[in-house]
Amino acid sequence: MAILSKIRSRGIFLIIIIALALFAFIVGDLIRQGSLTGDNADTIGVIGDNEIKRESFARQIQNFIQNRQGMSEAQAAEALWNQEISNTILNAQVASAGIEVSDEAVSNYIKTSYAQVPQFLDANGIFSEAKLYGFIEDLKTNDPARYQLWQQDVENAANAVKQQQFFTLLKSGLVGTNASGKIEYHLENDNRNFSFVNIPYTSITDDKAAVSKNEIKTYIEAHPDHFQAVAQRDITFVLFEDKASNSDKEALKGTMAKLINDATIFNKNTNSDELRVGLANSADPTRFANENSDIAGNNSFVPINSLSNEAQGLNTTEIGAVYGPYEEGGYYKASRVIDRKVIMDSIKNRHILVAYAGAERANPTIIRNKEAAKKVADSLLAEIGQNKTSFDTQFTYFTENTDLAKGEDIGWVVNSGNASGFAPGFTKFLFENTQGTVGIAESSFGYHIIRIDEATSPINSLKLATIAKKIDASKATGKQLFNTVQKFEAAADKGNFDEVAKKYNVTTTPVTSLKSLDETLPSLGANRAIVKWAFDEETSVNDLKRFEVSSGYVVAKVTKATDAGLMSVEEASVTVTPILRNKKKAKMIMDKMKSNDLSAIASANGVAVQEAAAVNRKNPTIAGAGNEPRVVGTAFGLALNKTSKPIAGDTGVFVVKTTAIQNAPDIKNYQGAANEAASRVANQSTSMLIEALKKKVDITDNRSRFY
Repeated sequence: MAILSKIRSRGIFLIIIIALALFAFIVGDLIRQGSLTGDNADTIGVIGDNEIKRESFARQIQNFIQNRQGMSEAQAAEALWNQEISNTILNAQVASAGIEVSDEAVSNYIKTSYAQVPQFLDANGIFSEAKLYGFIEDLKTNDPARYQLWQQDVENAANAVKQQQFFTLLKSGLVGTNASGKIEYHLENDNRNFSFVNIPYTSITDDKAAVSKNEIKTYIEAHPDHFQAVAQRDITFVLFEDKASNSDKEALKGTMAKLINDATIFNKNTNSDELRVGLANSADPTRFANENSDIAGNNSFVPINSLSNEAQGLNTTEIGAVYGPYEEGGYYKASRVIDRKVIMDSIKNRHILVAYAGAERANPTIIRNKEAAKKVADSLLAEIGQNKTSFDTQFTYFTENTDLAKGEDIGWVVNSGNASGFAPGFTKFLFENTQGTVGIAESSFGYHIIRIDEATSPINSLKLATIAKKIDASKATGKQLFNTVQKFEAAADKGNFDEVAKKYNVTTTPVTSLKSLDETLPSLGANRAIVKWAFDEETSVNDLKRFEVSSGYVVAKVTKATDAGLMSVEEASVTVTPILRNKKKAKMIMDKMKSNDLSAIASANGVAVQEAAAVNRKNPTIAGAGNEPRVVGTAFGLALNKTSKPIAGDTGVFVVKTTAIQNAPDIKNYQGAANEAASRVANQSTSMLIEALKKKVDITDNRSRFY
């Protein structure tokens, strides 16, 4: 009690102390994040004087992803960052050159960009400015956020037009002169024939030309621009899979048995036991299966030849009988055969689509609701009936006039082929009806008035009612796994990671040379969380961390950290060692040469004298030796029948003797060759200029903190 009294009497002091501790904790965290230092935590990066803010960059990423299906956030961030660098560099050059563009030029650029977007085409398939302007006005009124993105698109278009003009001016200054044309002409058309001996570097074993670490280090320091490395991390990780145990599977089989057969179940509402009719005896097996399955059922006929190996038993299952449970694709399944039928595998069809507001890929200008679309479709079908001529008339009309509905010739849909690319409601109609049938099918796109024009390739098929239950780990199994992972963490933190992994019967996966913006890891796929952690300032070599992933738990360890800068000897070794080794071998080969006679040299080294014919400097390739510009250049510098000194080539040491000199005759005008050379340089000038300018701009890249 005395202690409690003291605490109460000094409560105000304790509150102050706790508050100060919390303040210190928060401030410390902010400092680590850079919020209270010169490093702005809201900045994606800085390119020259251009500061890229997080909020603006994030909006652009979302817009980028929406327009490019399947692109991840990290991929979009990479593409946009490179775009920001190019734009910042080029816009500075554009401004310096004083380039301006008219509103008309920007407008024309935008029209060209959107010329093939379906929602901006009129009934004749021609781009409609009115539809585009209507779309923009709608955004301005009803969707301010997207209108802001549109304004950014307009600004980007203006910059693009300016850049186009800049590049046009740049290329116009690259003019081929008669003198440059003459050089180009002779590089391509002057030829040499020569005899040569090639003593390949492989004739000396590598151990006789060993390269030391000090030699590699000296070479790196002499060529620092060629051996700059970005920050990298090496990690190793193990995956503990969260999968069902054998007891989990047996329990699920028991659940499946109760769903297949009639079972007594307890009804909480009536507080009594009731008999539930199972799949085997249900009067409506399709409904029963859909109500008790983890995945939506397929009410269409399924070709027997498309059944998996696990479901082959359905081939001999009688109508009304149940096959299963069987394991397929991570599920336990039980299937009741509803019907057997021969269907046509290939259906040629046309349809008239009546869409509605909110339907998949519906034109934004459509305002009718689903009920109104159904009435339109019913009305059209009533007018067409089963008459081919009537369908053809309506189809032709709605192919040309698409305001009310849209006619499309779908062509062939193949059940065993491309059918999976079409909406289920659409394909169900195709494969359950006969040639010549006209009818309505509903899908996520709207209502389809379909005519089956041709049906071929009959196949046996089944209609099934299938219950599927996912094979998941139970809570008990999941808890046991979590405890195992925790124990592994503790053991690996104190001991050898690889040895501990063996004891726990999990496989280590080493990953080397990770970059800060890498996204994909072996066997895990995309996982930015692990990469970000590995590069976090608070993460050190030998640190461990547990991550929860879709397939279970990952425990990762950082095994090496390399800062940006000059490569280490180990990193550069793979590049430098062959260079230095070949230099040593070249000297060893040259030191043994006591004669300049090709036959004597060849005999002494166990090789043959070879011949090269019609070799030019534009393509300095020697048959049997490959690309050897130094050797070819030497041959062109020799007089007829003169022999060269030993030449250290790319693949070996060469000695050449010129046997024929074939110089192309001079011509009056070399403008053709000059223009060709200028065109080639002009085509490369854009990328070359950007790369050159990048080296002159200070770039700070903070993306790895956010993405």
